[in-house]
Amino acid sequence: MASQQNEMQIFAAASFIVMNEILKKKKRRERRWWITRLHQRRNVSSLLNDLRFQESSGQFKNFVRMSSADFEKLIRLIAPKVAKKDTKFRSAIPVAERLAITLRFLATGDSFSSLDYLTGVSKQSISSIVMDVCRALIQVLKSV
Repeated sequence: MASQQNEMQIFAAASFIVMNEILKKKKRRERRWWITRLHQRRNVSSLLNDLRFQESSGQFKNFVRMSSADFEKLIRLIAPKVAKKDTKFRSAIPVAERLAITLRFLATGDSFSSLDYLTGVSKQSISSIVMDVCRALIQVLKSV
C-alpha cells in the first residue's frame, strides 16, 4: 500500500514538472525582427539606383526635381553633416538616398508611410532623415 502511494506521488510530481514545462513554452513571445522583410530588401532593389541608370529618360529628374549635377553638388556639400557609419548589425543609409528621400518629401509632400513603401526605408528612419538633411541643407546653403 505504501509503495503504491509512493508511486502515485512520484507520478504526480512528474506530471507537474511536465505540465510546468509545457506552460513555460507557451508563454514565450513570438520573435520580433529588428528589420522587417520589406526593409531587409532595401539594398537589393533600390529605387534611386534604378532611376540613376535611367537618367536619360528624365525619370531621375522627375523624382528628385533637380538635375543630376545639382544633386551631386548637394551630396558633396551635405555629406560631412549627414553621413552615418555602418555598424555590425546593419549598413547605413547612403547620403544620396537620404537626400533623395528628403527632396521627394519636400517636393511632393508624400506621407512618410508612402515614402516607406517607395524607398524601402522605415517611417521612423525617414522622419529623422528628413529633419537631419533639412538642417544640413539650411546650414550649407546659408553660406553659399
